[in-house]
Amino acid sequence: MSDTLELSQAVDDTGFEGEEAAPPPFESVKWRIKIGEQEYGPYPRSRLIDFLKEGRVQAGSFIACGNDADYHRADHHPNLRWDFKGPKKRKFGDPRLDTGETEVPVCNYFIAARLLAGNDRFERVLRDAGKMTRAAGDMWVLRSKQTIQQIRSQLTIATRPHEHFVIVNASKDRLAWYNVGVEADIAVRGVWDSDEVQ
Repeated sequence: MSDTLELSQAVDDTGFEGEEAAPPPFESVKWRIKIGEQEYGPYPRSRLIDFLKEGRVQAGSFIACGNDADYHRADHHPNLRWDFKGPKKRKFGDPRLDTGETEVPVCNYFIAARLLAGNDRFERVLRDAGKMTRAAGDMWVLRSKQTIQQIRSQLTIATRPHEHFVIVNASKDRLAWYNVGVEADIAVRGVWDSDEVQ
C-alpha cells in the first residue's frame, strides 16, 4: 500500500535547504514602459502584447520586466521575443484610429457617474477634454476630440475609491466604464454587443 498526500493539508517545504521559493506565475509579471523620463505601467504581459501588436511599443522603446530597475530596448530585452520587422502602426500614447480615419474625429459622449466626494475634479477633467454640460444629476454630455480611452484614463485619476462611472461614445457606439464591479462588468459586456435582443 502506498502513502497518499492529504490534499486538505499544505505541503511543508520549510525543511529543505538551498531551495528558493517558486517564481511567481507567468501572468503576474508586470511590464513597464519608459518614454523620455516618463514611466508607464505596470502592465500585464497580455497588455504589453496588445501594445506590440498595435505598434505602440516598437524596437527602440525601453521596457522593464518585474522588479528590474534597468530598462532595455524592446528588441534586445532578454525576456521578450517579438518580430519588430512587421508594419509600424502607431506610437505609444497615440490615439487609436478606425479604418479610413487620418485624424481623431470629434465625438459626442454621454457620461454617468456615482460620485461621493463632489463633482469638481470630475467636471474639471470633462471641461479640459472639450465642450461639456451637465445633463442631470451626475450625468454629463461632452463633445471632444479625445478618444474614449483617453477620457476614461483621465476620469479614473479624478475618481476616488468606491466611485464609478460609465462613458458612452454616442458617435461611434462604444462603451467604457470604471470600477463597476465584476458582476456588472460581465453583465454589461453580455448586453452591449449581444446579437440576441428579446
